[in-house]
Amino acid sequence: MAAAFEVIQPGPFSSVQGSPRRGFLDSGIPPSGPMDRFAAAMGNLLVGNPREEAGLEMTAQGVKLKILGEAVIALTGADMGAQLNGQPAPLWQSFAVQAGDVLSLGMAQSGWRGYLSAAGGFAVPAVLGSKSTYTLGGLGGVRGRTLKKGDKLSLGAPAGSLADLAGRKVKAEVLPEPGSQKELRVVLGPQDDHVTDESVETFTSEPYKVSHNSNRVGYRYEGPQLFFKERAESLDAGADPSNIVDDGNAVGAIQIPAGKEPICLGPDAVTMGGYVKIACLIAADMDRMAQCRLQEEINFKAVSVERAREILEDSLARVSEENLEGV
Repeated sequence: MAAAFEVIQPGPFSSVQGSPRRGFLDSGIPPSGPMDRFAAAMGNLLVGNPREEAGLEMTAQGVKLKILGEAVIALTGADMGAQLNGQPAPLWQSFAVQAGDVLSLGMAQSGWRGYLSAAGGFAVPAVLGSKSTYTLGGLGGVRGRTLKKGDKLSLGAPAGSLADLAGRKVKAEVLPEPGSQKELRVVLGPQDDHVTDESVETFTSEPYKVSHNSNRVGYRYEGPQLFFKERAESLDAGADPSNIVDDGNAVGAIQIPAGKEPICLGPDAVTMGGYVKIACLIAADMDRMAQCRLQEEINFKAVSVERAREILEDSLARVSEENLEGV
């Protein structure tokens, strides 16, 4: 299979991400997949792929690629000031590239993670049913790692003619609202009852800043100290009141070790842990968290399970051919 792209500059953390790796949490293997699932899915829709086809996820700064063959691509998510042959390239729109072209993406100007989708998807081997990269386990993507200079990437067969796939655009009304990542909605629990009522109120009302120590494994937040209710010491859980007997971690679970720096677990996080989880980020707002910039100020807002489900259903419904122009 002929290569379609050659990596000139890989960016600080660029990886192939597609469908989550489902069914292996009990073996300690997280799902991985794109953090901003809306951006990745819309990119795939723009180029005629299934919504979970493999594309590139770029963090903070994008890639520079030499185009080796004709293709149709789309850029979604963070605005990284993309240029094709030195001229501005569109965001949230599919466009054609030709052999000899150079696509350059720089530092994220707004948002934090950008996505590059290509008609046919990236042709990398599926590992445990997924092409997604899990770097800590060396699984999926390009040899289980982030991109390196000199990597050559191939594509699968597109779903239709490239001429028909170019020029499709996401309708403006379904794009994320600017600044929406500053509010992250959560469902309280499962161990919020270990935390004082005053600290639960603090968690859902006081601002936090995104720590520099944030990545796909977990986002850390700098903010006020949280306090725990008195309880009898447990030989199994340990003396620290933020410790519990190890239990399963959901993607989005928010741990509060020692009541400092809440950690929201991402798609590459460990699947079990022994810290109190005060809340869980709602599934739809993983998209928002993916676009939070380092040191950006955010607020957590508590919602019900029913409201979280409604928000997720609305988010999934937005990924539709009806929300494209030029189809």
